[in-house]
Amino acid sequence: MNKLLKRLLLGLAGLAVFWALGRISANELAKSSVLMATALPGIAGLFLAIPALRRRPAWFSAASLGIIGLFLLDAAIKGFLRDYFGLRPNPVLVLQAIFNTNPAESSEFFRHNGRDVAEAAGLLLLTWAAVWLAERRLRRSEAGQPAPAWRWRGVAGVGSLLAIFIALHFNPTMAKENPLLFWPIRYLDYRDQMAQAASMEENVARNMAQKSEWQVRYHGPERNTVVWVIGESLNRANMSLYGYERATSPTLEAMRKDLIVFRDVVSSEPATMASLMKMLTPADLNDPQAWNRKPDVLMLAREAGFRIHWLSNQPPNDGWLGLVSRRADHQVFINKGAGRGENNFDGNLLPALEAALQDPAPKKLIVVHLLGAHPTYDMRYPSQYARFDSLRDSVAERLENADRSAWIRQLRNEYDNAIAYNDYVLGSMLRLTMNDAREDNASLLFSSDHAQEVGHTRNHAGQSVADATGYEIPMLAWTRSFTGKSPEEKAQLEYRPYQTDQMEHTVLGLLGVDSVYYDARHDILSERFVSAHFHQLRRINGQPYQPRTLRYNEAAAQGQ
Repeated sequence: MNKLLKRLLLGLAGLAVFWALGRISANELAKSSVLMATALPGIAGLFLAIPALRRRPAWFSAASLGIIGLFLLDAAIKGFLRDYFGLRPNPVLVLQAIFNTNPAESSEFFRHNGRDVAEAAGLLLLTWAAVWLAERRLRRSEAGQPAPAWRWRGVAGVGSLLAIFIALHFNPTMAKENPLLFWPIRYLDYRDQMAQAASMEENVARNMAQKSEWQVRYHGPERNTVVWVIGESLNRANMSLYGYERATSPTLEAMRKDLIVFRDVVSSEPATMASLMKMLTPADLNDPQAWNRKPDVLMLAREAGFRIHWLSNQPPNDGWLGLVSRRADHQVFINKGAGRGENNFDGNLLPALEAALQDPAPKKLIVVHLLGAHPTYDMRYPSQYARFDSLRDSVAERLENADRSAWIRQLRNEYDNAIAYNDYVLGSMLRLTMNDAREDNASLLFSSDHAQEVGHTRNHAGQSVADATGYEIPMLAWTRSFTGKSPEEKAQLEYRPYQTDQMEHTVLGLLGVDSVYYDARHDILSERFVSAHFHQLRRINGQPYQPRTLRYNEAAAQGQ
């Protein structure tokens, strides 16, 4: 038991290193320590309790190192995820981010986050090397000692600890903390989720005979075109349209008087799939599984007689989103590669949008899904938009003063380049929609799925679950029916608070589609919108969202 205790203390010391450096939380340290305190003596102890195994001390040493190494690897992975997302991510986000990917996209992820991965791997190797050296010294010091007698008390102790280790797995929370089971259990959860998505198609087919229960009614004009542009990974704090120092959105600023630019919008989730599940369906933070049993926007629009176009620079057949996109009458996917890491520019969707606008159907819903500023940022824009590379300005100075690394400062420049290119793309799509003279009733709605942390609050570039930088997004609209409203009416509308898990109500309002799933109180463009409700509704990482003091100048906010 003395030998086991020394190895256990060695393993616990390794875990403590990760805790001391903020890589794992105190809660994770406690759970991992309990599992290690039963697993290491219970499993490695067999190599001391069983006579045939006791004669091979190298096996005991290897078993101890293997168990400790497994827990340290688990801590390193959790630490990397904590550093990347800002805290240990929500399991749903992890499942969608990790299992809904492919080798090409993974390669781009490691390229974008290479330094963070190297840092996590270096910490793991150094800690494990220290444990290995300590174990080697222990083994040498024990080499000359006579083999302990085989005592039933020791065997009983080892057996008891092994039994406790096994019993802990009847607690689902502890079972999920076992390093060997952590990801397999989550993969099974992910498979179940995808199976639910597949069964959704069957459920929809069965419910089509009962679609009268949706109570779909169209009350709009005879001809109506709605373009819904969904951006990717855009933080409004990086847009000059919202007062950012760098001229990242000159096109939209030039069109400002024609646009409704919402000032206080947050995404419901900091990741693409989880956010879109709530934007496109009646699912929201209070009922996140509603996407699996209630009709989405495309289904309701089709029932109201709309012809649907789905134009995308995202990968085709992308899990649940692939199921939704197949409801469209016409689909265009320009991303022919294996994932979001493919270097295809959003501007290549402009011809497809122009063709969709020319569709003679009287009622059209055109969904445009961009790649926006999805990492890797420098793959999101052509070379002529590399406007901020190596630029010395107030933004660069502020980042330096905040002790952001050179790596993060470079990523901020690349991110701003991507924002500037997105400005060109979105401005061009607005012009195409505005110039469609055949349509007396046309609208374009734009928002991002979520935002990005790019050195705003910490030395990090990527998604952020922990704070508002992962959620504060741009949202704007142009609709011919709003043209000519007074500045006061426009300002009141623009300062309405909103969260994108209610986005389907705004889209249905633009479409002129009523149903049991439409609530004008959640339609930001409706006269019946309830602002007070959204002040209470919005949450970030499970906590009430408190809008920060706006960093944007009031002149920009008022469109002056």
